[in-house]
Amino acid sequence: MISEIITIIGFTIIFSLALINVYFLKYAERFFKDPEEFQQSHTMFLIILFALILHSLYHFSEHFGLPYGPIFEITSVYLIVAVMAKATKHALYLEISAEIKKERKVRELMEYRAIQSRLGDTSKELVETKNFFNNIIQSSADAIVASGIDKKITYFSKGAEELFEIKASDVIGHNVLDLYPKEFLRKKDRMDRARELKEKGYIKNMTLKISTPSNKFKSISLSISSLMGEDKKIKGTVGVAKDITDEVRAANEIRQLKELSDKILEGMPEGLLLLDLKFRIARVNKSFVRITGIEKKEIAGKNILEYMKIPVAEKLFEAMNLKKKFSYVAFNEKTIKPEEFTFNLDGEEKTLTDYWTPVFDREGRVEFVLIILQEITLRKELEKSLMEQAEQLQKSNELKDIFTDIMRHDILNPIGVIKNYAEIITLEDINPLVKRSVDAISRNVEKTVEMIDAASKLEKIESVEQIDFETLDLGVLLRDAVENTTVRAAEKGMKIIMESEGSYPATVSSFIGAVFLNLLTNAIKYSPENTEIRVGVIDLDTAWKVYVKDRGEGISDRYKETIFTRFERLQKEGVKGTGLGLAIVKRIVEIHSGNVWVEDNPGGGSVFYVELPKEFK
Repeated sequence: MISEIITIIGFTIIFSLALINVYFLKYAERFFKDPEEFQQSHTMFLIILFALILHSLYHFSEHFGLPYGPIFEITSVYLIVAVMAKATKHALYLEISAEIKKERKVRELMEYRAIQSRLGDTSKELVETKNFFNNIIQSSADAIVASGIDKKITYFSKGAEELFEIKASDVIGHNVLDLYPKEFLRKKDRMDRARELKEKGYIKNMTLKISTPSNKFKSISLSISSLMGEDKKIKGTVGVAKDITDEVRAANEIRQLKELSDKILEGMPEGLLLLDLKFRIARVNKSFVRITGIEKKEIAGKNILEYMKIPVAEKLFEAMNLKKKFSYVAFNEKTIKPEEFTFNLDGEEKTLTDYWTPVFDREGRVEFVLIILQEITLRKELEKSLMEQAEQLQKSNELKDIFTDIMRHDILNPIGVIKNYAEIITLEDINPLVKRSVDAISRNVEKTVEMIDAASKLEKIESVEQIDFETLDLGVLLRDAVENTTVRAAEKGMKIIMESEGSYPATVSSFIGAVFLNLLTNAIKYSPENTEIRVGVIDLDTAWKVYVKDRGEGISDRYKETIFTRFERLQKEGVKGTGLGLAIVKRIVEIHSGNVWVEDNPGGGSVFYVELPKEFK
C-alpha cells in the first residue's frame, strides 16, 4: 500500500514538474545570454522529465500488472541515454565555443587596441593639422575675424591686431560691428548685407575707411562669408580684411594724373589725333576740332573706311597722306618730323604741320600712333611779313650806311671849311661882339664834329659781331686816358688824381680805352671849375671795378638808367649833350660781359663805375 502511494506521488510530482517546465520555465530565458543555448537546455530538460514519467509509468505498470511496462522502461532509458549524449555533445560544443569566444575576444581586443592606436594617431594628426592651419591663418597679413550668430567675436588673428591696432584679448567676446565705421552700421545697409549674405553665402570686396586708436585712417577691403553648421543653418560669420590704403592712394594718384593729363591734352594748342593699330581713332582733343572743324562724334571710334566717307575728314587725311605715314610709323617704329601741308576748310586755306610718333605698350610693342597737328597759317603770314620787313630793313641799313658815309666824308668837309674861316677871323682885330659870335661858331662846329664822330663810333660798334680780345693792363689804359684829358682839365683849373698805380690785367679790346676817355671827358665837361676828379681800380676777385668820381651837380635817381640810352637828353638838370657818349660806353661794356652804372658821390657829384671780368668768356 505504501509503495503504491509513493508511486502515485512520484508520478504526480514528475507530471507537475513537466507542466511547470512547459508553462513557466520559458520565463527563465531572460537569464541566458544565448537564446539558442537556452532552447537546447529547455529541450533536454523536457526530455529528462518525459523519461522520468515513462520510468514512473513502468513502476506503475509493474505494480498493477499492466502489459506495457518494459516498453516504458526501455523508452525512458533510451531517452536518458540520448539526453546524456546530447548533453555531452553540447558540453563539448560549449567548451569549443568558449575557446572560440575567448579567441574572438582576444582578436577583438587587439583590434580595439589597434583602432585606439589609430585614433590616437588620427587625433595627433588632427591637432597638428589644426595647429598648421592656425599658424597659416596667424601668419597671414590679412585680418581674419570670426564671430558667432550673436555677433560676438570668437577669433581675432594677428593680422587683425596689426590692421585694427587692437589686441585680440581686448575684443574677444565684444560685438564685431564695433570695429567698423558708423556708415557701415546703417540699418538699410545692414539689411541689404544680411540679405545678400543669406542668398549668396558671401559678400566680396567692400571698401571701407576705418580709424585706429592711434588716429590713423586706413582704407580696407572687407569680404564676409557665412559659417554653416551641420544643420545647414548659419552659426556665424568670418570676415577677411585687407589694408588697401596704399592701393587706394596709388589709384587716386593715377586718377589725378589721368585727369591732369586729360586737362593738358585738352588744353594743348596743338591738335591731337590717336590711332590704334586697327586704324581706329582712339582720341582727339578740342584743338583738333578747332583746327580741322571735324567734330569728335563724327570720327571718334571709327575706322578709316567710316571716316573717309566724311568729306572734310577725307580732304584732311589725304592732305596728310595718312595711310602711307601710318604704315611707316606703325611697322618701322619710327617718328616722322613735322611736314607742312595745306588744307582748305570752308574756303579758308590753312597751313598745318603734322608730327607722327609711335606709342609703345609695356612690352615695347607699338600700341598707338600719335599725330600732333599744329596750325602755322598765322606764322607763315608773319614770316612773309618779316621777310618783307627784313628786305626793307636791309635797304634802310644801306641808306644808314650811305648817310654815315656822307656825314663822315661830305659833311665834315664844309664843316672843316667853316672851322678854318672862324679861326682866321679870330686872328684879326675885330669887334668884341663879332669875336663872341665867331667863338660861338667855333664851339658849335666842334660840337657838330664831336656828334658826327660819336655817331660813327656807335654805328661801328653795333654792327661788329666779332671783336678781337687780348690781355691788356687796365691801369695803363686808365693812365693814358688821364694823360689825354689833363690839358682840358687844366683849362678849368681842375685836377685828375689817379688813386691806383698797380697793374690790372684783363682780357679786353682796345675799345675800353675809349670808355675811360669818354667818362673822364664827361666829368671834366659837367663838373665846376677848380674841382677834383678821382679815378681808380678796385679788385673784386673775378673782376675789376673802375671808378670816376666828379664834383658836378649830380644826377637824379630817375635818370640814372636813362642816361645810358641812345639820344636820351637830360633837361633842366644842368647836364647838356646828346647822350651819344654814354650809349657808346654802355654798348662797349656789354660786349665785354661787363656792367656800367652811376651812383651819387657822398661828397657831392657822381661816381661812374665800370665792372669788367678779368677773363672774358
